[in-house]
Amino acid sequence: MGTGAPRPSVLRRLAPLLLLLPLLIPRAVDNSYYVGMVSRILVYAMLVASLDLVVGYLGDVSIGHAGLFAIGAYTVAVLTASPTLNTDAYSTIQHWPQLPFLIALVPAIALAAFAGFLLGFPALRSSGPYLAVITIVYGLIIYTFINEQESLTNGTKGITLTPLHLGTLKLSGVNYLYVVYPVLVLVLFVVHNVTHSFWGRAFEAIKYSSVAAECCGIGRSYFKVSAFVLSAAVAGVAGGFFAQLDSYVAPNTFAYSFSVEFLIALIFGGVRSIAGNVVGAALVVVLPDLFAGFADYRLMVYGSLLLVVLYFVPEGMVGLVRRAWLRLRPPDHAAERASLEAQAAGLEVLSRPHPGGDAMALRLEGLEMKFGGLIAVRDLDLEVPRGAVRGLIGPNGSGKSTTVNVLTGLYTPTAGRLYSFGQDLAPLKTHQRARAGIARTFQNLQLFGDLTVLENVMVGLHPSFQASLFEVAFRLPRARREEAEARVRAYALLRFVGLQPAAFDKARNLAYGQARLLEIARALALSPKLLLLDEPAAGLTAGEIQSINGLIQKIKAAGVSILLIEHHMDMVMAMSDDVSVLDFGKKIAEGTPKRIQEDPAVVEAYLGTHKTSSVVV
Repeated sequence: MGTGAPRPSVLRRLAPLLLLLPLLIPRAVDNSYYVGMVSRILVYAMLVASLDLVVGYLGDVSIGHAGLFAIGAYTVAVLTASPTLNTDAYSTIQHWPQLPFLIALVPAIALAAFAGFLLGFPALRSSGPYLAVITIVYGLIIYTFINEQESLTNGTKGITLTPLHLGTLKLSGVNYLYVVYPVLVLVLFVVHNVTHSFWGRAFEAIKYSSVAAECCGIGRSYFKVSAFVLSAAVAGVAGGFFAQLDSYVAPNTFAYSFSVEFLIALIFGGVRSIAGNVVGAALVVVLPDLFAGFADYRLMVYGSLLLVVLYFVPEGMVGLVRRAWLRLRPPDHAAERASLEAQAAGLEVLSRPHPGGDAMALRLEGLEMKFGGLIAVRDLDLEVPRGAVRGLIGPNGSGKSTTVNVLTGLYTPTAGRLYSFGQDLAPLKTHQRARAGIARTFQNLQLFGDLTVLENVMVGLHPSFQASLFEVAFRLPRARREEAEARVRAYALLRFVGLQPAAFDKARNLAYGQARLLEIARALALSPKLLLLDEPAAGLTAGEIQSINGLIQKIKAAGVSILLIEHHMDMVMAMSDDVSVLDFGKKIAEGTPKRIQEDPAVVEAYLGTHKTSSVVV
């Protein structure tokens, strides 16, 4: 057997046929009410999918999506409403030209996306309950607008639309399913492709650790705002088709409770799941009929159901089914592993050519970092020669990690200059420094727990992707090629650090020593010119430290310059060409490992006495 891509499963081969089955519902079900319920589920599934982009993948709670949904619905309603069906409406509808539905859908999507764009900016500064409150207010503003701007929206009377048709062919009623179902398939296809690409990995990386995401070359602001824009655009699509569902829209549909219901639906069905989006939408449509006698207590019923789900099935109903299925039939990655092994064998993982000239890999001049009255780093001069390992040591609180955070742009220095290979780093933001070839690990692990080990490394490959969002959304050839190449390269990096047996495991399930190796592999995915290792041996056993030592030697042999921050003195002295020592933010010594071990100032900083002649290693 060859080493090509794994053969698709039977279910995947039957997928095109299974996708056609819902189109038989209008003919198989002789009840227009039930067919209408299915059409409503299809429309609502789009809204749940849009909410999933923000809540499930980005990790931000939005309770204002009813407002975005309303923008899509009302834009289509205003632009397509017939004056003869709205004789009591005010001047706007009476004089506005009636547009075809598909043409009106374009500004509906655009306006909803713009509203999402505006909502994205508060999301950059707020999170958790604060952002949730902002989204509630945002939704209430939109609700109040459509309720009170009678000259545009006809206020509480609502807007009646002409039933959808194509010539003499009626597309409303039971036939509306034929219209909305292909649109739902297209929307879910696009959402699936985006979320299972470098875009989706960027969203999840920001959710778990925006700091680590930016250090992987991901622009937090760009991707966070983009997530809100994409989510709002999908909500606008859903709203546009909702307007034609009953050929009528009114403000009371888009009240605050509507947003709450769909947040509950998302959690009930299961986040980050296309099937979960559909199941959650079905909940919103079916439950009111099942609990018709409790219509006045609908939110209470939903809330009680949500509490039960969160307590017993936190991953949602689809997650519960998936977990049971995986227990019965554990995933077999043997074919994919064999394919990746064959393609990754002999692949050079650290091949970035370094710039010419004699510039230092890193040069700090008079670096100072103050936090109020506390001086964490004071007048620091430091150089890392090209291809060398510079150790940076010092007692706890001496400013080592602060220095690394300044180098990667997490802190803006109070004074001083920073250069890497002659490039001034001051104008560059964190993700730009990562793209310029400065990679790092963290003193406290910063992994993306719900992603696999392989996907964590692929996050580090983020800057290598060039496909546009359009290419990603529709899985055009360049997007597919880049994704396949990235998987191979990520696997090769795991082989480089010895972690390939765990490639398909969740990162949260790794042992501590393995997690340290994964952080190094992810940093190497950036093809760094300068690697900042912040206590890579912290918490490791003696055998694991030896493995890290061997890995550092391999990285150095590939020509990568390294700044090594570490408390294990034997490791620093064995690996470093030169060592700098900090104490209370100030450099107190610098030189070869042997000289540092014998320096009285270093001995005093570590042991508090001049009586010992060398640092114990």
